[in-house]
Amino acid sequence: MIINRPTARVILADPADRVLMFRFVPPDPWPREPAWHIPGGGIEPGESPVEAGCREVHEEVGFLLDPRDLGEPVAVNAGEWSVRGTRYYSVHTYFFARVPKTEVSGTGDDGLGHRWWSVPDLDATPERIFPPRLTVLLKDLFRGVRHERPITLDW
Repeated sequence: MIINRPTARVILADPADRVLMFRFVPPDPWPREPAWHIPGGGIEPGESPVEAGCREVHEEVGFLLDPRDLGEPVAVNAGEWSVRGTRYYSVHTYFFARVPKTEVSGTGDDGLGHRWWSVPDLDATPERIFPPRLTVLLKDLFRGVRHERPITLDW
């Protein structure tokens, strides 16, 4: 059995065009070596993706965002993954928001740390970045380009 688990993720950009990422150990099917991902998580019953994104940012980062701060989704990706033998299917909906500060006070780093990344740093790192092709999207977002519909990123 596969459990449906949609998520909302928020690309948070600071004034220096860096994005916040949390270090984590990915689930199957990826190698069990530390990687980096965008803040966010599961959408609760009755919650919209944008509401979930705001809630997750508050819980994980400590920033209070209004749904208007996020606007429409900028990207999506979808696929299967598993933890301890339980299989999931997730559609990740990505939002973008600029934030004026970089001090993180939430619970999102799971003790593995967080970092504000520039596009050149993301392009240069040998570490796995989730979602794949994030820097392609960031280059557009930092130039103020918003596509008519969310772009589909690789899983």
